[in-house]
Amino acid sequence: MLHEERILKNKFAYFFTIVFLLGWIIYYGVFVVNVLLKGYRLLEKYIKFRIPIYFLNFVAFTLLIITFVHVFKESRKMFMYLNGTCAVVIILASVSFYINYDGKWGGYIYSFLFGLALFLIGPVIFINYFKHIPAKNEIENIGEHED
Repeated sequence: MLHEERILKNKFAYFFTIVFLLGWIIYYGVFVVNVLLKGYRLLEKYIKFRIPIYFLNFVAFTLLIITFVHVFKESRKMFMYLNGTCAVVIILASVSFYINYDGKWGGYIYSFLFGLALFLIGPVIFINYFKHIPAKNEIENIGEHED
């Protein structure tokens, strides 16, 4: 019964998804805890982008938690939330990169894109690749009861 309801193809994909999401939840959770509980504020160079940065950080943290919950609920909405989180993190990383390397970003663009591909885009594509799609074909369902 569980075989038809799983959302990822194998146990390694579940393990990888959980570890990947926990890593990003911890990363954004530190920021959220520092802002809410300790009252930390952004550096002076981020002041003009303060509201979008705070908003994107809280949205990314919230989407990561929702995605994490949907992994354990084995809901197909997990992929929608995961891809949405990836888009929000890419936007946030791009804004941070633009602010940090204002005049000299040309020298660091390749390392930024490599890091983004290695730590975010690659794992998300890997998780989406392991999406379990149940067979709708009669030949592949030979021997199974439809009770």
